[in-house]
Amino acid sequence: MATVVAETLGVPDQSLGSPESALFSYLAQRRLLLILDNCEHLLQTTAALVSDMLHASAGVVVLATSREPLGVLGERSWPVPPMSMPDLANVAPSRGGYVYGYEAVELLEERARAVRPDFSLDPASRGVAAQLCRRLDGLPLAIELAAVRLRALSLEQIVARLEDRYRLLCTGNRGGPARHQTLRAAVDWSFDLCSEREKALWARLSVFAGAFALSDAEEVCADGGIARAEIFEVLSGLVDKSIVLREGAGEEPRYRLLETIKAYGHERLVAEGAELTLRRRHRDYYLDLAERSEDCWFGPNQVRWCARLQGAQANFWAALDFCLTTPGEQVTGLRMAGALIFFWNACGHLKDGRYWLGRALEAVDEPAPEKAKALWVNGYVAMTQGDNKAAMRSFAECLELAAQIDDPVARAYCQQFRGSAEQFKGNLHEAETLLEEAVRSHQAGGVVNSLTVLATSQLAFVSCLIGKADRAIELCEDSGAVSELHGEQWALSWSNWVRGLAQWTLGDQKAAAAALCDSLTAKHALDDRLGMSACVELLAWVAIEENDARRAVQLLGAAKALWASIGHPLFGSRELLRVHDSYVGRVREALGTKAFERCHALGERMATQDVLSFACGQDAPGDDEPRLTRREKQVAELVAQGLTNKQIAGRLVISQRTAEGHVENVLTKLGFKSRAQVAAWFAKRT
Repeated sequence: MATVVAETLGVPDQSLGSPESALFSYLAQRRLLLILDNCEHLLQTTAALVSDMLHASAGVVVLATSREPLGVLGERSWPVPPMSMPDLANVAPSRGGYVYGYEAVELLEERARAVRPDFSLDPASRGVAAQLCRRLDGLPLAIELAAVRLRALSLEQIVARLEDRYRLLCTGNRGGPARHQTLRAAVDWSFDLCSEREKALWARLSVFAGAFALSDAEEVCADGGIARAEIFEVLSGLVDKSIVLREGAGEEPRYRLLETIKAYGHERLVAEGAELTLRRRHRDYYLDLAERSEDCWFGPNQVRWCARLQGAQANFWAALDFCLTTPGEQVTGLRMAGALIFFWNACGHLKDGRYWLGRALEAVDEPAPEKAKALWVNGYVAMTQGDNKAAMRSFAECLELAAQIDDPVARAYCQQFRGSAEQFKGNLHEAETLLEEAVRSHQAGGVVNSLTVLATSQLAFVSCLIGKADRAIELCEDSGAVSELHGEQWALSWSNWVRGLAQWTLGDQKAAAAALCDSLTAKHALDDRLGMSACVELLAWVAIEENDARRAVQLLGAAKALWASIGHPLFGSRELLRVHDSYVGRVREALGTKAFERCHALGERMATQDVLSFACGQDAPGDDEPRLTRREKQVAELVAQGLTNKQIAGRLVISQRTAEGHVENVLTKLGFKSRAQVAAWFAKRT
């Protein structure tokens, strides 16, 4: 190694001494930056040489590239991330297909033109290009190899064939190093640098979807040559070699594999014949997590549980898919989908819940307790979205099955949520009867949990709608007291929401606003978008009664945007929708159509955090303060000065293409179609 460095530097050496001595003597009197590339294949030798060189000369600085740190005293590591890529949400046609200024897309376009001089990205292809770069993890070699395939394939065809990326990306620069000629050769190079235990763990980690924690890896990947206590050290080795990426800096860091690396590990897992074993172990772990979340939900740790479940989302999807595509595992899939009830309803995943519960129910024909539970959970989710027809079908099937298998627990929960469904259909007295039956059943069984406490709030909701607001408040006090005793937040937030509705009904707007803001704060902590939507809607009604029409319309706009991510506004309740429509007509008439639409649009554009602050009495961002980045504000100012894209690029020392992208993004965010509108906006702002 020392000989190679000395020869490269042109160190004269005619002595009988060692190459190291000559090199150190040469460096001792010099100041220089020494660059050592691809050190991973000679890591120990390189580390020893670098350490000796640094001791021999204070004027030498070494820049080393390697898959893992050298481990030399004083070393500073600088991880090189994948190339920058656009968020796919920003390249939808409705957003203008903004992809400029991102390294991965620019590399793809540059290399594509080398093989197809007529290649260019247009509005129709920008999204596909961004998707391709995302699927390739922003890795330069993978993008370059994909660009070569554009000789024969379209972008869409390449994306469609990425499931077998190692076969697709197998033609590259024949004049380069062997490890750079195909994607497989590049990853083979990294694999060969790993120890046997690191290779085994790499393959096992491929069962994870998205991010995972150390504790997850210890539970799923230990055994068979790697003890649980050894997982940390082996995982650390893979992190050092940049095989596994670390994310976040919280109490428990998260890890993930790039899709390209994961696909390679999966191939190895299949080749070892261990895929089924690891996927079942992975499924069992996340099934246990789902069931523990349900059992432990009733208590003070709901926010923490919600965050834990959110972090495991991709792995839940993978585990559910395993159950529903593997013979003999379908009932377990039903069990898991039912256990995730609070993830679906309290953590903002109603649409996901409908999808997975629907798939699981279709896959199981035989009568089973798991199916009875999944049916009432599915009905509850559908009802919450405002799809009462589907909800009633699920409830009817659940009641029939519960009678067949003698499952009184399933019947009680089914009657509870069927009562709310009848309420939303307008059958208030039938709803009251069903909910009273459910509350009695829960009390008789001695069951106290978030759902049974919720039942009392649901009964209070119906009582409010049939003119028994005082009774509703009493019921809310009962359910609230139980929730507070156990540190429960989710059911308490619904109790406060119903209390707010009852106080609004009685005309006490101050008390209504206080209860609704308490509810909104809890729901935001849980990311309960359904609950946030309902709170903001009622706070708009309070504002109308307080004669603050502009504030009310802005809140109505914010509520509309929130409802859109859930399903039908106001749960599809006929009574509540009639009130909503009446209020809309009232404030439209008070403000005039133009002012109404302007305030409503402003509310729709508000960020969730701003909605939370504004709804509870704090100032909202004005309509002349859209959320532009610092660079976009600079670009907007230069556009207002009349500069062209080329002049903007020169002023900010960026490429013209990047400047064009920033201008396009400014127009999209401001909702403008011309540069003159940007100039007018900026003049008004200053």
